[in-house]
Amino acid sequence: MLPAGVFQFALIAGVTQLKTAANALVLSRFESQALPYLYLLGALMTATLTLLPRGRPDAPTESPGILTGVGGVLALGLAAALSAGQRMPALALYLFADCFSTFVSFRFWGRMASAFDAREARRAFTVLNGFGMGGGIAGGLLVQALAVRLGTPVVVVSGAVSLLAAGAIYHHLNETEVAPPSRPRSLQAWFPAWNYLGQSPYAQVLAALGIAFAVLSSFVDYLFRLRVEGTLSEDGLAALFGSLQLWIGLFCVAFQLLVAERLLKRMGLLMYLALVPVVLAPLAGATLATGQLWPVHLLRLVETAVSYSILPVGIQLLYAAVPDEQREGLRSAVDGLLRKGGVVLAGVMLIGAGRGANGITMAVAVVALCAALGLLLVRLKPAYLTALGEQVGAHEEEEVELGGEAQKLLVEALGAPTPERVLRAVDMLAQAEAPLRPHLAALLAHPHERVQERGVTLALSMDARELAPMLERLVEEGPRRPRDQAVWALARLSPERAERLLPPLLTSPDVGLRCAAIGALMRTQVNSAALESLRELLSKGDHAPVAERREVARLLGRLKDPRFAGPLSLYLEDMDISVRRVALVAVGEGGYVELAPRLLPFLTWREERPAARESLVQLGDAVTPLLELQLNNKAAPLAMRMQLPRVLRGIGSSAALNALLFSNVRDDAGLHFRIGAQLSRLREEQPDHPVDVDRIHEALGRRRDTYRQLVGAFRDVQAALGPQSLLTRAVGDRLDQALELSFFLLGLLHPPQAMRRIHQHLVGSDSRRRAYALELLENLVAVEERELVMEQVEAHHRELPPGAPGRLWRRLAGLVQSEDLVLRACARHVARVNGLDVLPQEGEVSDTIVQRMFALEGVSVFSQSDVDDIAAIAAVARESLYRTGERLYSQGDPGDALYVIVEGAVDAFRNGEHVLRFQAKEAIGEVSLLDGAPRPTDMVAAVDSRVLVIDRRDFLDLLADRPELLTGFFRSVSQQLQSVIDLPARRETGQRLELGVAQQPHVPLEGIGGLPPEGNAPTDV
Repeated sequence: MLPAGVFQFALIAGVTQLKTAANALVLSRFESQALPYLYLLGALMTATLTLLPRGRPDAPTESPGILTGVGGVLALGLAAALSAGQRMPALALYLFADCFSTFVSFRFWGRMASAFDAREARRAFTVLNGFGMGGGIAGGLLVQALAVRLGTPVVVVSGAVSLLAAGAIYHHLNETEVAPPSRPRSLQAWFPAWNYLGQSPYAQVLAALGIAFAVLSSFVDYLFRLRVEGTLSEDGLAALFGSLQLWIGLFCVAFQLLVAERLLKRMGLLMYLALVPVVLAPLAGATLATGQLWPVHLLRLVETAVSYSILPVGIQLLYAAVPDEQREGLRSAVDGLLRKGGVVLAGVMLIGAGRGANGITMAVAVVALCAALGLLLVRLKPAYLTALGEQVGAHEEEEVELGGEAQKLLVEALGAPTPERVLRAVDMLAQAEAPLRPHLAALLAHPHERVQERGVTLALSMDARELAPMLERLVEEGPRRPRDQAVWALARLSPERAERLLPPLLTSPDVGLRCAAIGALMRTQVNSAALESLRELLSKGDHAPVAERREVARLLGRLKDPRFAGPLSLYLEDMDISVRRVALVAVGEGGYVELAPRLLPFLTWREERPAARESLVQLGDAVTPLLELQLNNKAAPLAMRMQLPRVLRGIGSSAALNALLFSNVRDDAGLHFRIGAQLSRLREEQPDHPVDVDRIHEALGRRRDTYRQLVGAFRDVQAALGPQSLLTRAVGDRLDQALELSFFLLGLLHPPQAMRRIHQHLVGSDSRRRAYALELLENLVAVEERELVMEQVEAHHRELPPGAPGRLWRRLAGLVQSEDLVLRACARHVARVNGLDVLPQEGEVSDTIVQRMFALEGVSVFSQSDVDDIAAIAAVARESLYRTGERLYSQGDPGDALYVIVEGAVDAFRNGEHVLRFQAKEAIGEVSLLDGAPRPTDMVAAVDSRVLVIDRRDFLDLLADRPELLTGFFRSVSQQLQSVIDLPARRETGQRLELGVAQQPHVPLEGIGGLPPEGNAPTDV
């Protein structure tokens, strides 16, 4: 960046001298009415240059250094002509300075934009502008020193020499530092840019903004020249302009180096740009109040200063929201053509106004333009946020409308023989709100019972009474499930048919049909025979067949009658799991709120958990107070409380949202993370629910406090134990969760999808996407909210250097007192195995589980799992010992477990041939664990081995709640596949075929962190 800054310094010094001299020469040798024509001609010339085809990035015409050198030579020729006293070279110098500065700056800033991302550009562009304004100061000083003493033509010579120096500097210093654009631009490449401009609201507002700024600058310049015309001589005008450039340069250097970056960070980009109209409008108004020259001098000074300081940085940063493939073309279109089009527009307006463009009308026009710029910036913000959102993948998804042809294809699919295709078509038509009633008869006549059942459900929901004859046929002849559904539907849609058809079914030997008839008759009319038939079924109790108990439990749910809450509760205690599951669903379907406390223990039962969750969700807000109470009840089983956030999100009411938001602040860290995740999803599904802003800000503050409490411990533990230590991972996971929770909370106040995508890019490896995410964050959230999260973002713990190993003991002393159970357990284990006495506390994680957690430390298949997942896996694992030669499993056995080698080694044989050797910290059977496929090999202990065994059913139960466990699995499978690919080469060298690497030695704690020497700490952690 330094070579580019030196070039910018010399370039601006030369351009300042040339423009100052040209302005003085034109004002002294021509009338001010000539200026609009110069604006017009200069803009057209610059636009023409911009439209010229671009060469290769390494072509001479693309190098700012060569272009600057050529400009210096041309300026020397014009200086010679001016010394002869001719008038026309003054006009040529004016046009040259205007076109040349724009043309070279466009090339230079294009290269700078390709060298920095959106966040780096903030600092880089402000620093480069600071260097440039330093050149402006030098140029202003040279003009003041030379103009009066030696004459204006000498100033032109000095400017030409500065350009030649800038060209030489770029050639020798900058050529290797600044990357050229990735591809050359040609006239054909303009078409995508103009197409994007025509389609993108953001690009259109950006173009309008560029035109407005150009018109404003031209009007201010013309107002200034009107006021100073005829007040000074040619050399005096040059000295005045040089003085202005000097003060402008001093202001800009101070602003760029001391204020600009802070203002950008504090105010955001759009408010930063809004400073221009906010400052200029009062100054233009002041020129109306007095005829003195100081207001117009100040207006000109400030306008030029902001044009040199605020606008270049601000406008270039706005291009960061443009897609990469469109950015260069749009910059060419806006900066090179449309902004010059603004100058053309200003020239045409001034020419048309003629003598009417005087000091008063121009001042009023400047004030009006400032107001228009304010409105444009207001319009720019939503378009800018949308464009940034698209860059980070957080834009809102548009609803897809179902066209006539697509709807026709879906209707044709309703007659497909496969039920999956028919049901999918029904779902899509329903989602598109297409009429389904005309197709119900076809669904009821479909040969597959799943389609018939869906048809019955739709007929009932649409009150399709005309389908009663088809429903009657289903009752008499249909398959079991649609038949039973048809009984219920017929009683609702055609009571007279039901009264004739259903009573004989009360004594049917088919218990499903009998229960359907009982329910249909009891729901539609008072029927003593149906009630008596139900009592007869209930009287059998647990002596009835399992199928009958299931049907009766289902019937009690569908009856929705408080009288049957007691009998239904008995089925919740049934010995058969299928009956219990049906009874759980029946509680929710029937709205039996009084049975809700009986459902809570089932949230910890593997098989019954989904049904219990579904039932509680169906009970809705009536059970929200109960769920909130249990969520905050630290005496309740944690496994049960872990399920409650998901249930509350399913209920989805405002009360459920508040139950999550106002949960206990001093609770399990893993539970807090689940609460935050479900809060975010609930907010996305129910965006209209009100939220307590103060509560969210308090929660954000607690996440920041967590970061401050743990970031030092993370760095020191990482330095002492290494990044793969389970304790390091545990502390790091808590910091990761604190940051992600912060964005979950921000998602309650701002678009949740945008907040999630911002977080993903902030912790990702793509620096450009991270820059876009930061820019979007700063423009979406309020200043107070930014202050609560930016510390975690800007000093992200994963990017900080390791701390001091000598502070480990102090960190352990703090961590073993943590309220976080898992974190405390990991710290306690590290301390104890190194001979330190740690007093147990109430509610500790058992030593057995902690030991298994550390046994899983470093196992590749769980390398991407957080510490809570590791603890959950350790809780379901069991330990087995295998002697040398003992078989773990045989080829063809079912894949019913995952094996993790804690100590020892295991050989894999296929058809008697040795295939691989697995070492400690390797997992065996992860693929079979997922699909249950037969084992492809024999596994035999090569030496005495200690193995953790994780049952497939237990693991899949964990996976249902923790899908992120799959990340580690896929990574491990990929690594093993690569090992298999490398096998042929290893066979040729005669190496033993092994997976994994030797276990790395643990870091000893003795001598680290001031451990007491009498501790007799062993060498391993």
